[in-house]
Amino acid sequence: MSKRVLVVDDHPLLRDVQVLLLREAGYAATALSGAREALARLPELRPDLIVLDLSMPDMNGQQFLRRLRGDEVWSRLPVIVATGLTAEEMPPIDERDGDLLMKPFTDVALLSSVRRLIGDA
Repeated sequence: MSKRVLVVDDHPLLRDVQVLLLREAGYAATALSGAREALARLPELRPDLIVLDLSMPDMNGQQFLRRLRGDEVWSRLPVIVATGLTAEEMPPIDERDGDLLMKPFTDVALLSSVRRLIGDA
């Protein structure tokens, strides 16, 4: 069975590209447009990894991470935090929260980070 990756990003094009790349690499990828929906659907989707946009409306990536890490079931779930923010704009991200991937990123960068965290599909 393929490893499951959940992509959470409010930009449809970026979501679609990430899902396409992950599926071509053999991962079972699902995309959602918001953090609240992602939290609600975690028990159903049971991802092995989350690729998380940091800047989203309603609930941002940092708020999502606090809730995720506060739940014992999901506290150790690997996360790749993706952001287009500059270093000056970035909120503090704990390295335990996951890898940081600066947008725009290449397919090689995304897949390398995914493989480093959860291995091949």
